[in-house]
Amino acid sequence: SVTDSPKQWYQRRVRGVNTAMSADNAAAVALFNFFDDNQDKGLSLEELREGMQSVGSKFEESQVKAFFEKYDKDKNGIIDFQEFLALCIDLNSSDSEKAVANLFVAVDKNSDKTLTHAELREGISNYTGKPCDDAEITALIKQLDIDGDGEISYSEFTNNLLVKISVAVKGCK
Repeated sequence: SVTDSPKQWYQRRVRGVNTAMSADNAAAVALFNFFDDNQDKGLSLEELREGMQSVGSKFEESQVKAFFEKYDKDKNGIIDFQEFLALCIDLNSSDSEKAVANLFVAVDKNSDKTLTHAELREGISNYTGKPCDDAEITALIKQLDIDGDGEISYSEFTNNLLVKISVAVKGCK
């Protein structure tokens, strides 16, 4: 507020940043644990591929492998949590943010800043080059739809870690 001292203003800002970082970290932990089928604290290429497929991401084997190799920094065949966090940080870069925003605009055919079931189905099919069935789209909406209105808003789409990972995998050759 206007009456905050410089110290109070700084403390409030730090609390806000820490809260946002905690939420991001909690999302990263949850996603990492979701992908880590055998709970060995590391993601194999197979776990990454299966985890992404289970949430509707469909990519060529070569794309998933290139993405995996990019983030397996110590080249031990496992993405550990620290490597996963680095991956998450990279996905929040401005280039990644622009790619996710561009994907949203491309999928949002009627430009109303929300994605319907039909728009998602067509957009994901166009993006991946593979057909999507209704069950996959319904599962994706359930995953992304934070406010429960049955559609995906711009912020729900652009702030989702899975969407960012999907865009990054698509960019790997």
